Amino acid sequence: MSGSREKREERGEVLLRGVSVSSGVAVGEVFIMGEEEPPVEDREIAPEEIPAEEERFRRALDRTRDEIRKIRTRYRSVIGEELVRIFDAQLMILQDETMLEGTFRRIREERRNASAAFQAILSEAIVNLSRIENEYLRDRVEDLKDVRRRVLHNLAGRGSRSIAHIQKGVIVVAEDLTPSQTVQLPRSKVKGMATLGGGRTSHTAIMARSLQIPAVVGVEGLLREVRNKERVIVDASEGIVVVRPGPERLKQALSRQRRYREISRERLRLRDLPSVTRDGVTIDLFANVDVPEEVPLAVEHRAKGIGLFRTEFLYLRDADMAREEVQTSIYRKILRRLSPGEVVLRTLDVGGDKVFDPLGGVLEQNPMLGWRGIRVSLELKDLFRSQIRALLRASKTGNLSILLPMISTLEEVREAKRIIAETGEELRIEGHDVTGPYRLGVMIETPAAVHLAPHLAKEADFFSIGTNDLIQYGLAVDRDNIKVAYLFDPFHPAISAMVRRVIDVGREAGIPVSICGEMAGEPLGAVLLVGLGARILSVHPYLIPDLKRIFCLLDTKEAKELADRVIDLPSAAEAREAVESYVHELELRSQETTRCEGG
Repeated sequence: MSGSREKREERGEVLLRGVSVSSGVAVGEVFIMGEEEPPVEDREIAPEEIPAEEERFRRALDRTRDEIRKIRTRYRSVIGEELVRIFDAQLMILQDETMLEGTFRRIREERRNASAAFQAILSEAIVNLSRIENEYLRDRVEDLKDVRRRVLHNLAGRGSRSIAHIQKGVIVVAEDLTPSQTVQLPRSKVKGMATLGGGRTSHTAIMARSLQIPAVVGVEGLLREVRNKERVIVDASEGIVVVRPGPERLKQALSRQRRYREISRERLRLRDLPSVTRDGVTIDLFANVDVPEEVPLAVEHRAKGIGLFRTEFLYLRDADMAREEVQTSIYRKILRRLSPGEVVLRTLDVGGDKVFDPLGGVLEQNPMLGWRGIRVSLELKDLFRSQIRALLRASKTGNLSILLPMISTLEEVREAKRIIAETGEELRIEGHDVTGPYRLGVMIETPAAVHLAPHLAKEADFFSIGTNDLIQYGLAVDRDNIKVAYLFDPFHPAISAMVRRVIDVGREAGIPVSICGEMAGEPLGAVLLVGLGARILSVHPYLIPDLKRIFCLLDTKEAKELADRVIDLPSAAEAREAVESYVHELELRSQETTRCEGG
């Protein structure tokens, strides 16, 4: 062990990459959280001990239910009504017939003590769920682990350990964090968090965003590289963790941390700023949302509406949620919550990096170029009709827009419109009131769609440019391939040229063009997009105040001149440098003006 430590120390700084699930930069000492499960003795019990073990298990379940209900009540005001429902899933696990019957059967028939019987049943369920490729279902492992830990502590008669002993200013590092551990992290003491496991849509990730804790999950090698009290940087904006940072990187991180804190303090005021540039041009800011639990974040950060609601969770999280009635109810609730604001609901966009096993998705050598997006919907027409029925039935509830993903031909749009029209007529014949107005949009995310934009504009009510995929397909770079990821650059002049063309086509056709994707949420990218003519951006909710601040310093005429230069530059590096230089100039101006004080 000492040898390996010396080896690590000789390596000095280590940079680890993971998945960013929030924003911000944190620098602090490592606090490693263990699994906190008590050791379990697996022993055979005598027949006369069976009633006592059963009763011990029942009491442990009761105590666990009480604990979870108390957490639910205590933190409702902290994380909101929507997120606190995460704990309902854990209460349901405690009522699961399979779990209860399995545990009692092992106590009675196999004569195992209650702790060993329960641990075995939950562990089997965790292993089975961990093997599922579906990311949404796999992320539910956290809930099972959370319940297992609590029940085992109560069976041991000592309750769950408190984490209140965490020292101030730490970076919490763990193999994984359960939802209840995350929600109980003392915000005043925890600067950031990093985990080996977890995904972007896990409950823990959602809570980290809600609590505005810089967090990176899925960091491979994390627990091999860090020790308690070592200094680390969690850069959630870049999705990296730096262990034992060198002096220069530490200096930069501390500077960025201070700046981010200043911006965070300003956010409460900034969110109420009008999204207007220095020369009086309005930039509409909408929110990107992955799951219904994030809708309150959009409202809280004053989003004008939802510019991109990804509906994949309906199909990947729980097969039952894909039923028409369930979808209709969910869509109505979202539309009602945002009304009169617009909600853009994108139809199913699976395939590519989103595995779609429930419908027999096939393995492909190049899935990003294969069966995904609208191609899936037009092949599985019953599935598509079901989603359209739900959307149309909900359309009267609010301001609905329907968005078609991964369009590359005109025929795809026309076929989708034909199915939508037929579905609407079916609903009317059945007596449903589907007269609510809605708009139909097309995602522009392939070079083919850019080229066809004038023709697509005649079929669509609006365009939405998905910058992530447009960069991927435009530059022929798989963004998940580490060998070529360095080529994935939103500042490539070719991307700017494609974005400008689509915006120009939209303006000439009289239809709005919104921009979603990570480029729109980054201040440098947002400034360039505004210079290219964008007036509608859709970003993660917590980025909205940051963009309002930069916009109030921005002059659109200057931004256009900048964009004109960028398109003619020969490389992405030079383009980025030009934008950075302009934004630096804006920051200098901010020190000379009080215009962006908010309020």
